[in-house]
Amino acid sequence: MLEKGARAKAPSPSAKGFAVPDCDWAGMPLFTYPPVACIINSIMIPPTPPSKRPLLLLLGITGDFAFAAGCLLLSLRRHNPELRPDIRLYTDGNLLPADEAILLGLGVTPVLFSPPPGEFREYAIRQFSRLSLARFEGFRLLSQYRTVLWLDVDIAIQGDITDLTTLGPFALALEDPCFSESGVGMKAKVNVHGPVPNLDVDAPNLNSGVLVLQDSLPDPESLYRRCLDWMREHAPSLKYIDQAALNMLARELQKTHPELVRIIPHDRFNAHPRNPAAQHAAIVHAFGAYKIWDDGLTRCAFPEWERDYRRWLDLGGSPWQGSVNHAEYLDGGAFFMLKRLFDLINSAEECLKRQVKQLEQQQAELEREHSLRTRLETALKKLNS
Repeated sequence: MLEKGARAKAPSPSAKGFAVPDCDWAGMPLFTYPPVACIINSIMIPPTPPSKRPLLLLLGITGDFAFAAGCLLLSLRRHNPELRPDIRLYTDGNLLPADEAILLGLGVTPVLFSPPPGEFREYAIRQFSRLSLARFEGFRLLSQYRTVLWLDVDIAIQGDITDLTTLGPFALALEDPCFSESGVGMKAKVNVHGPVPNLDVDAPNLNSGVLVLQDSLPDPESLYRRCLDWMREHAPSLKYIDQAALNMLARELQKTHPELVRIIPHDRFNAHPRNPAAQHAAIVHAFGAYKIWDDGLTRCAFPEWERDYRRWLDLGGSPWQGSVNHAEYLDGGAFFMLKRLFDLINSAEECLKRQVKQLEQQQAELEREHSLRTRLETALKKLNS
């Protein structure tokens, strides 16, 4: 814990298992607490109320997903060196010391998340974790910041996201239609088990993984309470509890104050890995069951994320502990993929050759049958004459 007036420091480069990242922001002060009062000539002068900070980035993880937060921050700083947000990372208190040290060096303020009381906390655990409820703290933090940006950590940042931070005062992205097999965007009904009051289940689904809030949003504290009360009331009927609440709030605001709601262009800032254009998106969001880190083919397809993951490991961070499908594609990188591609091409050529040979055999058989039929017809004509 920092003392008041102290500057947050990156861990020492000599600390075992840790190296300061070679980026401009390493070692930057996270923040400086304003003094409670100034003493001039023994007279106590109350401080001037601090002005709001420009931008806060909010993240939320359990301890085993520190690698995902680290990858996101490394990519953010490489592609957005001028953005420099304050960073608050909500955790479950289970960060490994080495991971926490690296994240502190990246400018993070870890905060133990205590979810608000209510049964809806347990329903949030069904699909994700209680940390999924941390995004609602963004409404309350508008008292300290002009803009709050929440990002899920299953995200790869591949470009400039400055434009994203200008959206608001309440901005969410439509779910990328490429996520579904039909190529048609999901409806909000995906978030619930049945009809729920105040939620238009037939409206296009808004994805909660990228959320922008600005302090021009009227009475954000009441909006925070509105979401929590609604989740408490309807928790048994909610599947994706946080996303359902944000869809509800967005539709209510669109009815009463449509100018407050902005739709984030998903092709730029919320593209799913299945989207063929995702390679060119500033933000790739692997929402759904399959993540970038648990599939070797996907990791090869998005080298930006893989690069930052390797860097995270080099810094001494803990790895993804789960299984990796198609892990063999990671062993040889691009050369391995090219070999597999050429193997596939050769296999296709052999298959085509077999098909051509079968066609030639069928053609020869048809020609023999045609010749036999011609002789039989000639013989029948002679008999009939």
